[in-house]
Amino acid sequence: MSAASKQAAPLARARAGLPTAPETMHKAIMKSACLIVLLLSSMFAGPLFAQAPGAGARAAGSSTQPAAPPLDPELGNLLQRVEQLASSLNVELGRLRVEKWKADSASKQQAEADIDSLQRNLTAALPGFVVAVRNAPRNVASSFRLYRNLNALHDVLKGVAEAAGAFGPRDQFERLAAQTNELDTLRMALGKRVEALAEAQAVELAQLRRAQRGALKKTVVDDNATPPKSRSPKRSKPPQQPSSQP
Repeated sequence: MSAASKQAAPLARARAGLPTAPETMHKAIMKSACLIVLLLSSMFAGPLFAQAPGAGARAAGSSTQPAAPPLDPELGNLLQRVEQLASSLNVELGRLRVEKWKADSASKQQAEADIDSLQRNLTAALPGFVVAVRNAPRNVASSFRLYRNLNALHDVLKGVAEAAGAFGPRDQFERLAAQTNELDTLRMALGKRVEALAEAQAVELAQLRRAQRGALKKTVVDDNATPPKSRSPKRSKPPQQPSSQP
């Protein structure tokens, strides 16, 4: 089996209605991460699901901001691969000539709409999510937003790749299939990181609560203790009046 056939295999299985192994694992990660992140978000103030940083974030960035914490090499490499894939994928999508596909007008319109949506996300939304994770690598909400966005990109891109395989040239399908598989690898890696980060912060929160309860237990009031007897003050005797002699 050629490399291109191996890369297209997951898409062929999806087209046949069969779940791929990475897809099954992704659903498990998604479910676990969602539960943990929603649990943490209910304990802290602030929205969990927000749009990518826009004009307000760019305006705030013009002022002096604290330096971003250092990235661990694994996360730094992951974010770099996301940026590289976004750049190459945007170029590849721009090369597609959907009008030449052997498809009906409805299928062409759907493919063009999906391609336009992908390119807007890759150039406008995705960079903001990446920057947010790079600036706050231990923020669960920021990492989860990026993960959700990669998941949405993958779903739309898979449909475009399948349409290219059905109606377009084979070389376009093979390139899009390879990029779809790379995006799937990246979202799976980020999903595992989000899950691990959320679990670690949940453990830290539980430890903090136990420490707080331990501090409160140091101040104990014994309701069963016998109160001390109060001593009534001694009354002084009144002075005796001298008796008068007749």
